[in-house]
Amino acid sequence: MSRPATPGFFQHLWLLWGLRLNIGLNQGPGKNRLMAVGAFLLSSAPAWGLGVSFYGLMRLPPVAQNEVWPFFILNLLCFVTSAVWVTWPLMSAGVDDHSELSRYAPFPISPFRLLIASTVASLFEPRALVFYAPLTGAALGYASVHTVRVKWFAVLLYVLFALLNAAWSRVGLHLVLNVLRAKNSAQLIGGGFVFFLVAASFIPPIDTSWLTAVGEGGMEKMDMGLIVDATIALGRVPPGYFGDALLELSYGYRRNALANGVGMLFFMLMGLAIAYALLLHFHRNVGRAGPAVKESGDSDPFARTRSRYTTLLVREALDLWRNPRARLLASVPFVLAILMKLTSGRALFEYMLGASVDAWLMGGLCIYGSVVMASTFSQNTFAYDGHGLAMLIAAPVELGDVMRAKNVVQGTAAGGMALLVGLFYRVYFGRGSALDFLCAMAAVVAVIPVLLAAGNFLSLYFPVKFHASLKRRDKLPLTASMLGIVAASVGCAPFVWALRFAGTSGPSWQTLAIIALCATVNAVMYRALLPLALRLLDQRRELVLRAVTRE
Repeated sequence: MSRPATPGFFQHLWLLWGLRLNIGLNQGPGKNRLMAVGAFLLSSAPAWGLGVSFYGLMRLPPVAQNEVWPFFILNLLCFVTSAVWVTWPLMSAGVDDHSELSRYAPFPISPFRLLIASTVASLFEPRALVFYAPLTGAALGYASVHTVRVKWFAVLLYVLFALLNAAWSRVGLHLVLNVLRAKNSAQLIGGGFVFFLVAASFIPPIDTSWLTAVGEGGMEKMDMGLIVDATIALGRVPPGYFGDALLELSYGYRRNALANGVGMLFFMLMGLAIAYALLLHFHRNVGRAGPAVKESGDSDPFARTRSRYTTLLVREALDLWRNPRARLLASVPFVLAILMKLTSGRALFEYMLGASVDAWLMGGLCIYGSVVMASTFSQNTFAYDGHGLAMLIAAPVELGDVMRAKNVVQGTAAGGMALLVGLFYRVYFGRGSALDFLCAMAAVVAVIPVLLAAGNFLSLYFPVKFHASLKRRDKLPLTASMLGIVAASVGCAPFVWALRFAGTSGPSWQTLAIIALCATVNAVMYRALLPLALRLLDQRRELVLRAVTRE
């Protein structure tokens, strides 16, 4: 009997892409693939709007006829695209992309080929299309106005740019996974944050005086030497090689464009090598059930709990405290605040928002911190229990008390996270009034009940399995993800509406009253919907149990 042929690279790639579609719908083989295609098109729809917008921007006469602005926009978009794509694993604290690496481990495929297939497959995800859409539209818009010689080579350079970012995004993903799997993950994340904070304090802020010149005299008053220097600087880093290559091709300097292509190829291979080493390190240590927790001697956290409900609260709080994903999420808003100060982002927003800038920025960071902390766990609240849910169902406790305890802990964690972010902003930036701070906290109080209410129902209708070893985690279906985004948008709406009503003159006590009133309404609606969620939990507990304990 002849031995079956080993699948080729393109067959592996097709299987991997099909698996990602199935995971994205939380479905196995045999389901409707037409729904997967529809979900893909729906979730990647924003890419069309972004691409068309930047295509039109590059064709505007003031931009198209200028000798500097097209290349500045292209190089800036290259840098921003690479920065977002490479740091996305940190910003999202995501491990979903890595699930197939463990699913395919028993299959006849080498780890390196699996890494290559996974890297290529990541380029065709909906979020990748959204990230690349602005640069794609700008590049096509530039090519439609200016003559780009050797067009096939320009397309090849674009492919190299995409592969460069995909390779380094694997580096970021594998680095995050190794940090989360480390025994001292909390110390690593905390130490990295402190190092980043100290290092950023030595970097001089970016000069934003050009904003004042533009505001007073228009674009013609701007010092174009500053834009030229920025364009050259952005073109000298690996992400800017693509924009610089288009410049060289438009002037006919093919050798310089070839040098840029070789540079992107070199850094792409370097990224793949580092990602492969980090991947092997991750798989060598993935057999453990989770990060080791130090024994606390004779201390028993449940020794002084006087009721079952208090015990459940302590249990949920300890689970959240020890969760490596929560540690990573907790650091993200602070990193964003440091980056904002490092890049003088506040000055740019102050130019657009006026006296309301601190209310917008402080509130935005606080809401972001609370949303990522609450929604990550509340929208799939039983997934982290796994087989422990079976013991909870068999134990002499009301399952509804378990959900209440989860809501209290997750809401408290989200609120505490927002409070720390708000205080950090006030101390680190030295800006923001007491009214700005109160508006930010009221906005957080408004968004948390909406997230918890939506999370309760999503946890009952779309439960998935979470593996504590981080080897694998089933993605939430697209419907659940979209409903979660809608819930977050509804919760954030009062803050956005109130500040837009305030304009650029800054928030007033009326602004605070509007946000506080909406927060009260949201809290009342959460309390009204909680009994229904508890009844559904009693009806669907077996379905939830099967979903979170499946292998």
